[in-house]
Amino acid sequence: MTTSRKAFHLTCELDASISPEAFRAAFPERGASSFVLEGGGAPSTNPQLDRAAFMGAAPIATFRARRTAARDSLGRTLADVVIERASDRRDAWSAVDPFTALRDFVSANAVPRDVFDGRHPFPFRGGLVGYIGYECGQMLERLPCIARPSVGMPDMAFALHRWVIATSRTTGKSWLSVIGLGPDRATARQDAEDTRDHVLRTLAERSSAPRERANAKTRRPFRVEAGLSASEYMDRVATAKDHIAAGDAFEICMTNALRAPLARGRAWSLFDELRRSNPAPFAAFLDLPEGTIVSSSPERFLSLDAHGIAESRPIKGTRPRGATPEDDARLARELVSSEKDRAENAMIVDLVRNDLGRVCRYGTVEAPDLFAVEPYATVHQLVSTVRGELDADKDAIDLLRATFPPGSMTGAPKIEAMSILERLEPAERGVYSGALGWIDLGGAMDLSVVIRTVVVKDDTATFSVGGAIVADSDPRDEHEETVHKGRALVRAFETLSRQDEPHPTLGERP
Repeated sequence: MTTSRKAFHLTCELDASISPEAFRAAFPERGASSFVLEGGGAPSTNPQLDRAAFMGAAPIATFRARRTAARDSLGRTLADVVIERASDRRDAWSAVDPFTALRDFVSANAVPRDVFDGRHPFPFRGGLVGYIGYECGQMLERLPCIARPSVGMPDMAFALHRWVIATSRTTGKSWLSVIGLGPDRATARQDAEDTRDHVLRTLAERSSAPRERANAKTRRPFRVEAGLSASEYMDRVATAKDHIAAGDAFEICMTNALRAPLARGRAWSLFDELRRSNPAPFAAFLDLPEGTIVSSSPERFLSLDAHGIAESRPIKGTRPRGATPEDDARLARELVSSEKDRAENAMIVDLVRNDLGRVCRYGTVEAPDLFAVEPYATVHQLVSTVRGELDADKDAIDLLRATFPPGSMTGAPKIEAMSILERLEPAERGVYSGALGWIDLGGAMDLSVVIRTVVVKDDTATFSVGGAIVADSDPRDEHEETVHKGRALVRAFETLSRQDEPHPTLGERP
């Protein structure tokens, strides 16, 4: 917000619990930058951040950045940035640093901490919701930029929401947080009250409406196809190992993109199915003008709380779930005792410690929890926690710049691994491997790593899977790991196909 405007924050507990289904029924407009961010249903270290569902619609502004061919004096890629406001005002800049533009956007709309109503029990009260795509790493470091196929989503996309509904998964209670704006405090308060009344009226009138159904004409039989066949993926794993043997990197995180036909109108059904079959700490549904993102991510990339404590929880190390309780326990023990998996995890922990150390107070970066096994619907994962206290003169965007992209999705050293991956992977990652979540207008932030995530665009669903390659990796085992990681998403597609179409055929690209 500009200095000539004042802000007023109000919060109210709602009479009824608002579920994601009720929210979607009340705000069903497709492509209108609505969102659901739903924590819980899986292991968590921070109940306040992970055990709530945040929901919002009707943003007052959107931020988009797309890469250009231009580079700055340090060789970093520049971007075209567009900010569009609900007032129909549109601002655009060519060939700029998008992270600087994002900081300016956040700063222009920041709300002083003493404005916020202290009764609100959740850390996200209004602000930016969106994502930073993996290729935004090219805007932070000098990296090769090879022209490759792309899903076509913006490299960076955020929407500015001044009202948010939060529902506690523990108590079931729902709260509405609203930030009003105006030339003076009285006008800002009236704006907040008018917005509150509009949201409550819409919920009352529409939250029990029939759920949206797909247009049958757009449905097609499902066939999941891989961008790289099994043999091609294993060949590239072998190439990555050659780089490691040559000393180019210690670890390289290879990924493979998969595709399946899916009408965009079915994206909410996919989200609903994943919430049921593969609950995750960072489930997300972002319905954007360009496409819809459905995520079931288990991994926290970054959080920043009101006290300046930054946290990352990198995942590295995977085993499938067992067919029996005994087999399941055996696989979990095998994972936590595996020297290879612990070494992979330790490499990324060291990388994250180094990244956080660039913006955190000296001596505050620590790894209080190493090699914890967390069970999910189809896999066990090896998870560590790294924390640090942000320097007093740093903010959420500084933290983001210092750590992006997530080290668990690149390998180590990060820049060298990214350079190798640019030549190994046949398509851009796009949203996948980036970060997704919220930035509160009071300065807090919570972002997940974009894994177990589907992008639905032009009636095609794209999702990716991958794994960390180290010196003793076996190419066949690495490919098998991607199959395990993709199983939850494939099962969700299968369930949708049984509801509407004959059973799908699953196959690789010929």
